[in-house]
Parts: sequence; structure tokens; C-alpha cells
Amino acid sequence: MTATQTRDLEAILTRLKERKMRVTKKRERVIAALLTAEKPLNAEELRERGDLDLVTVYRNIEAFEKAGVLQRIPLENGAQLFELTAPDEHYHHLVCRECHQAERLDVCVGEEMRKVAEANGYSHIAHVLEVYGLCSECLEDEA
Repeated sequence: MTATQTRDLEAILTRLKERKMRVTKKRERVIAALLTAEKPLNAEELRERGDLDLVTVYRNIEAFEKAGVLQRIPLENGAQLFELTAPDEHYHHLVCRECHQAERLDVCVGEEMRKVAEANGYSHIAHVLEVYGLCSECLEDEA
């Protein structure tokens, strides 16, 4: 792991401890797998990289999501990718339909959508926004 990844690992572990969550070797392996990945991973990739069973992977995904350090990225086919985030942050993505590469977008329309939802009588508002297409590499492969 790089120095930055080690620092991020410590920050995430600190966050878990602040939330009174146990820090186990298996949790550390899931976090390390996500930190060292070049792109968001699906559950099977996390299982393989962490040498864990799928039940353990999904339990930890739930725990990290509750701690506010993991985000799910929905794919069009119903599958999901997972990535670590800064505590209580969320991101939107450009997602390739072929290779499932997910690039973070530096834009969020959440505040505007919250205002519209509240004006229509909604509360406890959340949002998900992902943009799907073909990345340049997959587009070249198609040609």
C-alpha cells in the first residue's frame, strides 16, 4: 500500500471505531482491497481480492455504508460496484456499459432536487445519479 492508501486506511478505521464498530482483520482486508483497486469493485471482485466469502463481503459492505465510508454504484443491469468515500460524502459517476469503469463526476444536483422534492411535499430525501455510456477504449474496441 502507498503512504496515501495507508493514511486513508487509518482514517477509515478511525471512523469505524468512532461509530463503535469492531475493526476485524476481515474488515481490514475488504478496505485494503477497495483502497488498492484502480476502479470500483463488485462483490465477487472484493471476495477474490480479500480472500473472503461473499457473506462476509456483503456484511462488511453494509457496515461500511452505515459508517458513511462506502458508496454503492448501481449498474444498468441491477449489479452494483462499491467504492470507498470520504466520510459522509457521495459522488456521481460516468459508468461504462461494457467494462464498468466508473469515473467520479465533480457535479451534484442534490440540493436542487431536494428543494423540488420538498416543494412537492417530500421529506427524508436521498438521490442517486449515474450517467451511462461507452468509454473511449470500449468504443474503439467496437469499431
